[in-house]
Parts: sequence; C-alpha cells; structure tokens
Amino acid sequence: MTESPLRQLPDFAEFPDHDLALLDGICRTLVFPPDSVIIEQDERARAAYVLYSGQVDITRRLPGGKRTSLGLVAPGAIFGGIALLDGGTRAVSCRAVTEAKVLEITAADFSRLTEASTPLGARFLMLVCRQLVRDLRQTNQRIAELAGLAPLTASDVAASIPGGSLI
Repeated sequence: MTESPLRQLPDFAEFPDHDLALLDGICRTLVFPPDSVIIEQDERARAAYVLYSGQVDITRRLPGGKRTSLGLVAPGAIFGGIALLDGGTRAVSCRAVTEAKVLEITAADFSRLTEASTPLGARFLMLVCRQLVRDLRQTNQRIAELAGLAPLTASDVAASIPGGSLI
C-alpha cells in the first residue's frame, strides 16, 4: 500500500491509516502551474482543497477591479471550505504562486464528510475549524496592524471580562 501524501502534512500526521486511505479515495490530486487560478472570487463553490506542496496567494478583488493580496497559503492548509460550509459564493480568489499540488474534495464529498457521525468526519471537521480559527487570527492581526493597534494579549481580554477571568 502506498503511503498517503496527507501523511506528510502535520495536521494529518495523527490520522489513522484507514482514515487517510478513505480520504485518498475521495480526493483527487491536481497540479496547478504557476500563475493559474484555483478559485475565482464570486464563483459558486465546487470543491475545497488541501495544499500538499507549493504556495497559493489569496487575493480579494476590490471595487474598481484592483486586487489585493491577503496572504499566502502554505502546505497543509485547507482552503476553499467557507463557501462550502455556508453555501455562499467565493469571497476570495486563490492563485498558484509556484507549482501547487492540491488534493481536491468535491462539495458533495465535503458535505458527506463534515456531516458524518464518524471519527473521520469529526477529525476532518476539526481540521477545517482549526484552519478557520488560524485564518481568523491572521485576519484580526492584519486588521490591528492596518489600524495601528497593538495586538491584544490574554491579559487585555481577561481585563475586559467582568470578574477578569477567561474561564
């Protein structure tokens, strides 16, 4: 049996072999050459992706057509899942900076997997949630930088809560 390419990614390292085999069975490997579009802003979501190798630039088209980079996606990241979770259209575009090898999971398989009451479904949904939290933290940090604000510390957050406790 060939080892899953997912095994090399830190977020998938603890997945049992049989779960990785199931994921490999529903994912399709795609290779995007540099400067090719993987996701286009405002399109309907057809799939989510796990970046196996390469770099992907996340951009947003602004009014007037200008694009601004929101950051790079590194290997191991899951991207394109938000529109699958909420049924909306793509909020950003994703373009390969270097040759990008991705594992594609279709919208139907993504739904079946994230809605399944199985250990694999729970593990995969937790990965998606962790990626969303990482993205949210980066976005909050970027907003703070753009606004000239110092990043919030745990003490700042605790001080804003009655009783001063995070628990």
